[in-house]
Amino acid sequence: MTRREGVDIVCESGAVATGPVEAAQAGADILERGGNAMDAAAAACLACAVMEPQAVDLGGYVLAAVVLDASANRVWSVDANTVAPAAATSDMFRILPRRPGNGINEREYGVSVEDDANVHGPLATGVPGFLGGVGAIWERWGRLPWPEIVAPARALVERGIPYSLIAGDVDFKREAIARFPATAAFLERHGETWYRPELAATLAHLAATGWHDFYTGELGRKIVDFVASQGGILTREDMAAFAPRFTDPCSATYRGAEVHTAIAPNGGFSVLGALAELAREPVLSSTDPAYWQTVARALIRLWSARLADSPPPNPSPHGTVHVAAADRDGNLVSTTISQGGLFGACFAVPGTGIILSHGMCRFDPRPGSSNSVGPGKRPLNNVAPLLIRLRDRDVAMGTRGGRRIVSVSVQMVQRIVDDGASPYQTATAPRIHTLTGDPLELSANFDPAIRAALDRSGFRTEIPDEVAGAAHGAELRLDDRRIRAGGKTWAAGI
Repeated sequence: MTRREGVDIVCESGAVATGPVEAAQAGADILERGGNAMDAAAAACLACAVMEPQAVDLGGYVLAAVVLDASANRVWSVDANTVAPAAATSDMFRILPRRPGNGINEREYGVSVEDDANVHGPLATGVPGFLGGVGAIWERWGRLPWPEIVAPARALVERGIPYSLIAGDVDFKREAIARFPATAAFLERHGETWYRPELAATLAHLAATGWHDFYTGELGRKIVDFVASQGGILTREDMAAFAPRFTDPCSATYRGAEVHTAIAPNGGFSVLGALAELAREPVLSSTDPAYWQTVARALIRLWSARLADSPPPNPSPHGTVHVAAADRDGNLVSTTISQGGLFGACFAVPGTGIILSHGMCRFDPRPGSSNSVGPGKRPLNNVAPLLIRLRDRDVAMGTRGGRRIVSVSVQMVQRIVDDGASPYQTATAPRIHTLTGDPLELSANFDPAIRAALDRSGFRTEIPDEVAGAAHGAELRLDDRRIRAGGKTWAAGI
């Protein structure tokens, strides 16, 4: 079997596309060993947690996926969103008047929270969903033994990663990291190569005992006991009760194509709502300013409905990765995984190498809204993995990028269905995002002539650093059973 790698590849047997190059390669390694798309996606997710701990960690708060099980020709939603502890209450965080600054609470909710307790530290973490989602996908559909799924991530940890991959984000979050000695020690520079013996030991333990140990075994007890010792409310019972949800997906049709995404409260339901509106419009070329005006109006209505009981926020810095995988048998996986903001809660568990996420800040800290904190609740989030079934191909697609994920996902479906775009073409096409219409954010590769036309039509446009982050996809062509994969960063397959 010939190995293929790049930003746009065609393979015979299977492929994985994702952000860290090494994670895509880890997925390809699994395919070479006889694994299917589910095995490969699980291994790639674990490798992402090793290579980009600022974006996702073993303690990450969410994995949301749509999976096409070829053996049954059935699409599934996998929801491994965080769950609030049983002791959580709607008034558990002290609300303060908005203070100067640009924190999550100030940007997203228009208030401040005492000590940013819902963002950083022991009260910021609910039950982490990431590892349960990875393990459950493998357990339900995988072929290879669990230790083989963990092996690529273990090898990456043992090799060490360049500290430069996290240095900038550590500097950005230094004030929060410094509040927690275990986190500061874990992320401290010890040379150009970053070695993590505690994480290596944790992965070895999980390989030997299985992923359930994270929730019901020795590792789970270490996590809960430390959180409790620091004033958190997460319990062993909360961890043991956690289970990813396998259900029918949230689905709709767009111009004859089936579009599937993970169930609410993940973000895809809003994507489907906007697509239903856009399906009533004529198909326009993206070189026509009228196309972008139509999309902008649909996004304004999307966000007006989505944020009906919240103030219009500014987008948050994101810590998210998307993984797409496909194999020749017809299995596809589209999964988005996240730590929340960079390094999540910035709260490391000593002796484990795990940084816990801040899933609790995905709730509105103010009582009285549909997304307020509550015991056993799962928070609203923006991840929107996509699986699109057309007459001639099945496509797994998704992106990273905080709230912009929802806006860009609408456009990615249009690219795939209306334009016949490949995953790479979809990932690298021009994009827009807006909440209220002012401003209208444009990607850096936007045609200046179209921007000028939008400005003349009354929009105030601007070009931020990025409009959402790196997107990746994998598709199975139904005529020749070949797999095409690609995206902004990397794809690897056989």
